[in-house]
Amino acid sequence: MTFRHIVAIALLAGGFAGTAGLVHAQGTDIVAAREDGMKATAKNAKAIKTALDAGADLAPLTANAQEIAAWGHKIPSMFPPGSDTGKTEALPAVWTHKADFDKHAGDLSAAADKLAVALAANDAGAAKAAFTATGQVCAACHRSYREKKK
Repeated sequence: MTFRHIVAIALLAGGFAGTAGLVHAQGTDIVAAREDGMKATAKNAKAIKTALDAGADLAPLTANAQEIAAWGHKIPSMFPPGSDTGKTEALPAVWTHKADFDKHAGDLSAAADKLAVALAANDAGAAKAAFTATGQVCAACHRSYREKKK
């Protein structure tokens, strides 16, 4: 079992409760757990992009899109009140505009679900369009809610 699978299982199992002293699978705090989830999403997206660019069989990548969708569902719970301190790239707007932030997370799940359907059907055209849409959802959220890299 890979680290990505451990994180995914922990995220899907709802293994993060409360707001103080939140711990994830590797014994670090909620901010680290969020970072792990975002990194796993980036790895899944990269695997899908690589397959799309190579003209490869897309059906095996369905699980990658499903993991992205599952992460989208989990995102709102990964930003509980009080988790805005420490080494986080999350902007204060995450907590002051929580309903909009949570909507972005739902949009990610919906876009990734469409991507999963296209991948499962091995429909390259639909998968490319859905991949682009999924990336646009990520970018929109990051523009509003993530600190810009210096």
